[in-house]
Amino acid sequence: MTDRARGADLVHAAHVVHGGVLLLRPATVAARVGRGAAGGREVAVVRVLGARHVVQGIAGLAGPGRGWPVLGATVDGLHAASMAGVAVLDREHRRAATASALVALAFAVVGGWAGRRG
Repeated sequence: MTDRARGADLVHAAHVVHGGVLLLRPATVAARVGRGAAGGREVAVVRVLGARHVVQGIAGLAGPGRGWPVLGATVDGLHAASMAGVAVLDREHRRAATASALVALAFAVVGGWAGRRG
């Protein structure tokens, strides 16, 4: 197994772990990255995001080939861009959107590295 393949597996596993935390403790996560106690809408959004991370991580671990990390990095890059837009436009959720954008950007960069040829 190459260093990049190991790196890709670590990125996918990190998606599963991160998503699991979001699924299991959504109110805690929402309260920590937001401004105090989270409402039902914020908790639901965190759960949906957690489910996306878990599915993405499992698909990457199960899927063969270099394309999975690149696809995951693309999804993460799009998520980072969308959250940057929310951070600019929605003052109430700026802090949470910025945190989500930074996490997604980190996943995109590392996933892109793991999936590139070399």
